[in-house]
Amino acid sequence: MSAIVYAGLLTGVWQMPLLRAEKPPKLSEKRIAKITLDGDRLADQGDYQGALDRYTRAYQGVVSRIRGQDFLLPVKPSIFNRQELGEEMLKMVEQEYTPEELRLMDASYKAFGLVPPELDTIALMTSMLTEEVAGFYDPDNKRMVLIVEGGPVKQPSWLGSLLGAKPAFDKDEQKTTLAHELTHALQDQLYDLNALEKGIEDDDDMLLAFSALVEGDATLLMFVEAGDIDDLSKMDPDAMRATFNIMSWMLPLAGGKTFRTAPPIFRDSLTFPYFQGMLFTLALAGQDGWQGVHRAYRSPPLSTEQVLHPAKYLTDVDLPQRVDIPDLTELLKPAGWKHLGGNCLGELQTGIMLKRVFGGKQAATGWDGDRYEVFCSPVVDSTEGPLALIYVSVWDSPTDAEEFAAAYRAYRSPPHEALEVEQPPSPKRTDSSTSALVGDSRREVVVEGDKVWIVEGLNEALTTAVVSRLAQCEYREKEFPLPVR
Repeated sequence: MSAIVYAGLLTGVWQMPLLRAEKPPKLSEKRIAKITLDGDRLADQGDYQGALDRYTRAYQGVVSRIRGQDFLLPVKPSIFNRQELGEEMLKMVEQEYTPEELRLMDASYKAFGLVPPELDTIALMTSMLTEEVAGFYDPDNKRMVLIVEGGPVKQPSWLGSLLGAKPAFDKDEQKTTLAHELTHALQDQLYDLNALEKGIEDDDDMLLAFSALVEGDATLLMFVEAGDIDDLSKMDPDAMRATFNIMSWMLPLAGGKTFRTAPPIFRDSLTFPYFQGMLFTLALAGQDGWQGVHRAYRSPPLSTEQVLHPAKYLTDVDLPQRVDIPDLTELLKPAGWKHLGGNCLGELQTGIMLKRVFGGKQAATGWDGDRYEVFCSPVVDSTEGPLALIYVSVWDSPTDAEEFAAAYRAYRSPPHEALEVEQPPSPKRTDSSTSALVGDSRREVVVEGDKVWIVEGLNEALTTAVVSRLAQCEYREKEFPLPVR
């Protein structure tokens, strides 16, 4: 259900060609300062493209110096205005996803009750990115785009400012955004971001974890550059985590209109790679400076659980389990049910879902793996009917499984019924859940040791048959399919 844009909340745009140019030369501090001043002069004259060209040359040197890595190719920036960005985002969504993948994304959010049934999730996602993004790096076309507002505009929101948005051409903000986006260009040149992503396209949770490494790395560099920090050990992870925890309460009030009104699954998933990803990469750097971050691209995090709890990646390694649900087509197809697809929810999105109930976020922390499948009921008058959800999860212990099951039952219960939950920790609903499931259909939540089977949206006979088949699920440890280079 996730989508990756390497942005500041990020970046838009003419294609940057794959240059067969020489490796960019190393720049001295004096030379970097001179090129930057040339860029400032051009910006003051209104030559924004010329200014960005100078800033990019200078900041390739800055990024290389901070990270101890060299660019293999020069990078050329392009400029978009906000309207062009919106048009480009729509094109990128159409190119990135098939109609079937977009349908599954929309249906998954709605089957879990994470968004209202009537919401246009794709339009909302595009609007949020367009509203807050200050620039982006596109690994498909090897292009780096920065946003320059056209004409008089309002001051950006607090979140927009944090992520790089600006009222017009702000020289300091453009440099900060460049530090972030050039980090993505360097990552791509050294590690091939598309190749790394390709092997995990069917695992949303692993994609979000990988995005957290990529975005957290770039955000960490941005903070280091802005704070002129030479020693990463001077950055206190606990202090940064406390600051971000405080900021998380403010985010719903701080973003633009679309961000403020979007369901939590969009807000939290969008900010996760930047905030939690930076804390994760800071933990890596705490082990061995930037070398600790570089090594992570040879062994990326396997789950959002590892990003949220860096010790589960670094020391007390906790490998997530892949869940394989047996083919249910022969059971459901004769009744008219169409399989839309499935994916992995992960600890992050499970926590976002369950934070609607008291103690729900804590209930997500015992996560060890999951898989869900979504089905659509028969078409009536050219309109697809309600959805059915099959959701299997595995937990660190039977106690964790019971805790999750209790929280999930409370999440799905009407507010007055949630008060009657007896299983520990007796979660209580704080608001109601809406979904696109059949209103009077059966809901079955079965706990089998450290596993939980959930079937929703089907009639009683089909529910019983599916639950029986779930005993055939298979579980195995995940691994990151690194590309052969």
